[in-house]
Amino acid sequence: MKFLKDLGFEPEEIKSIEKNIPKLIKEQINNSQELVKANIQYLKDLGVNNYKKAFSLYYDMFLMDNSAFIEVFSKYDHDDLLAKLEKNINIIEHL
Repeated sequence: MKFLKDLGFEPEEIKSIEKNIPKLIKEQINNSQELVKANIQYLKDLGVNNYKKAFSLYYDMFLMDNSAFIEVFSKYDHDDLLAKLEKNINIIEHL
């Protein structure tokens, strides 16, 4: 999961994520690095500052097809969405 370093994750964050992700999901993430990168980059480009926390909590969501991933977020007002995600990243599971 070293590819996460290119997305701004620190080595300690990567170790923590690797430790907490089930083996099967970790394999899927490693096998789908480009997809996961695209989805994380989308959140970064959207302006989600706590994208690392989103990934560490909802890593399986980042295995979604990129167009479906974008669709989840694009149906909300940009500024309202950012404010809500900044306040409580856990709402991501309800989008």
